[in-house]
Amino acid sequence: MILEKKNIKSNFVAYLSIKNNKKVNEKFILPLVNNFFKHKKINNFKEISENYEISDEDFKYKNFDDFFSYFYENIMEDISKNNNEIEITVKYCITLDKQNCLKKCNSTGIFYDEILLYNQPVFYFIYIDINDVFSFLRQQNTLDKI
Repeated sequence: MILEKKNIKSNFVAYLSIKNNKKVNEKFILPLVNNFFKHKKINNFKEISENYEISDEDFKYKNFDDFFSYFYENIMEDISKNNNEIEITVKYCITLDKQNCLKKCNSTGIFYDEILLYNQPVFYFIYIDINDVFSFLRQQNTLDKI
């Protein structure tokens, strides 16, 4: 069944809902994300708020004012200057849509895409295969029974 979430920004983002997502997030998704950013040599990163996750399709259907406002409020809002150095917290969102992620990290095998600002990554889409989530859940269920 597909549930409706009216408070999200995008018309193109799908969500996975499970009974206990804490284990999936802490033991499966976050280690993948941390490893991905480690290989990208990015130390300062943060997941974007769930209601503000976007898709490549959103850029095709929003007018420029909406896009700029979204980008500033959700991606660039905490860019700062410290000792003449620009500090950027790279944002990311997890996506179940592989079409958002046409690049593959050679080190981790993770599919992703990025939005750059003057050759500096400011946002990443990180693809998680739903089949890998199910495999993780089955494995955890087996381990919990032991």
